[in-house]
Amino acid sequence: MRVTRSLCYGPIVTLLLVALCCCASQPTPTPTPLPTDTPVLPPETATPTLMGRAVISPDAAAQVKTLYLLEGHSGRIYGLDFSSDGKRLVSGSHDGTLRLWDVATRQAIGLLEHDADWQVFFAPDDAHLASADGTVLDIASGEIVHTLEEPNFRVTFSPDGARLASAGFNAPIEIWDVETWQVVQTLAGHTDRVFGLAFSPDGSLLASGSGIGPSDVSDFVVKVWDVEQGGEIHTLEGHRGDVHAVAFSPDGRLLASASIDCTVRVWDVQSGQLVHTLAHRDGLWDVAFSPDGRLLASGGVEHRVRLWDVASGRALSTLEHGDEVLAVAFSPDGSLLAAAGYDKVVYLWGIPLSQQPIDG
Repeated sequence: MRVTRSLCYGPIVTLLLVALCCCASQPTPTPTPLPTDTPVLPPETATPTLMGRAVISPDAAAQVKTLYLLEGHSGRIYGLDFSSDGKRLVSGSHDGTLRLWDVATRQAIGLLEHDADWQVFFAPDDAHLASADGTVLDIASGEIVHTLEEPNFRVTFSPDGARLASAGFNAPIEIWDVETWQVVQTLAGHTDRVFGLAFSPDGSLLASGSGIGPSDVSDFVVKVWDVEQGGEIHTLEGHRGDVHAVAFSPDGRLLASASIDCTVRVWDVQSGQLVHTLAHRDGLWDVAFSPDGRLLASGGVEHRVRLWDVASGRALSTLEHGDEVLAVAFSPDGSLLAAAGYDKVVYLWGIPLSQQPIDG
């Protein structure tokens, strides 16, 4: 059963989320080749690759269209991430699998059996995947490299891959040394579940967004932490519901937070001041900056992704989706935007080749 919450209208109603992490041990997965006829539906077939596509910019946001649909999952998709070179995309689903896609050909090129509820992403070395429960997998072998002992709800790697931050259901945030898997820092301050975690681009700061969880006590705040010292730099208040996702701008100057209260809030990292409040008509699950920092993409309950101009806070474009959007991600070159959610399909948006300028 789907649990959908909206805090946009009337009194705030907060529901407990279903616990998503499974503590039972599982046998080590092995990679499973995908059949060559895995359904992949390409609305645009003018080119066999995506190379040379125009960057999605504020000026061209109105030209962004659905380019491709990647099908194959049998359950809702919680997580999406591009590899650092942009050649691969990973999707994690409630169906218990992680699927690797070749971005240029749109073909599924690998399948790992792992329940990746809420999050999956590439490690900075592009050779490993991590899921929200704290499991790190080797892509080539499919073997589990490490699993954190305690159940976790969110994890994220530092940009250099040397640290992993994790947050449980009702516990302090822990910073792990990836080489030794020892806790090197503990960040205590949230009153309940942490939903969003993100390192700053230089790895010196960690942002966390929280909400209500097992203790039924909530703070609905975003905190910014000094990773080395372990101190709290800012507590950013204003959200009226669970903060599901946080993201730093590529230059580290801004922080975006997406909440079930139907808003994305953009904060100045240095001062802690609110810069913009971006309003949706329903609750939000995810937010992402474009690689050049000029755009924000946000998605949630209302079955669409919105593109925003970061400088002005102005809404630029609305991209229709088949169902609730649980994850959004830009490709590293900024030419593609991926989104996925309850309809089990990965959408790839971009500027159609017919609308791109011709050199010369």
